[in-house]
Amino acid sequence: MTKAVMTVIASAFIVLFFVSSVHAATLNFDPTTSTPAVDATFSVAVTIDAGTDKIAGTGIYIDYDKALLSVQSVTNGDYFPLVGNTPKEGRLYISGVVANQGEFKTGTGTVATVIFKALAAGTTELVFDCDLTKTETSKIVQNDINASNIIDCSGNGKHTTTIAGGGSVTPTSSGTGGTGTLPKSGILDNAITYSTIGVVLLVAGVAMKLLLHV
Repeated sequence: MTKAVMTVIASAFIVLFFVSSVHAATLNFDPTTSTPAVDATFSVAVTIDAGTDKIAGTGIYIDYDKALLSVQSVTNGDYFPLVGNTPKEGRLYISGVVANQGEFKTGTGTVATVIFKALAAGTTELVFDCDLTKTETSKIVQNDINASNIIDCSGNGKHTTTIAGGGSVTPTSSGTGGTGTLPKSGILDNAITYSTIGVVLLVAGVAMKLLLHV
């Protein structure tokens, strides 16, 4: 084996190792299971992991069985300073974005905490709607000029809810969800709209991708 061939093989190994070690951006639920009784409520934190990237925002679609669950409230977490939500039957949209140009987030944190009510006995899942071939899909937006969507759909988690037929509630929630006051509808839009011109260049680009989801 020539020295040149050995160099090519070594370079390829290094590249493959680097690519495999990259930690893609993902979404998850905390906890991953709950066991409420019918008519009981339970909380689930929606968490984000930026992996090795710097991110400017996220748009999250959560699908659930409206015959078994209903959304009672959504409380903003502490990962993003601006958080909003749009609830529909069977589907919940949550957005989070940085406040100013040049700001970004790294690591992991809670985007929001959702309170669900169990409506009937059965087993169901909370899932992130994530399909990169669609426009209306969950996104994690990189802190770059193109507001690139860097979410790894295959790495997203699920939450399984097993609803008992009655009696006392036995939720398995870890209670690690964020705190704060739920913004009223339109507050996130207004915060971005009325930002000064000097700071909206990046934020506006991210917001357009995250908030114009209808």
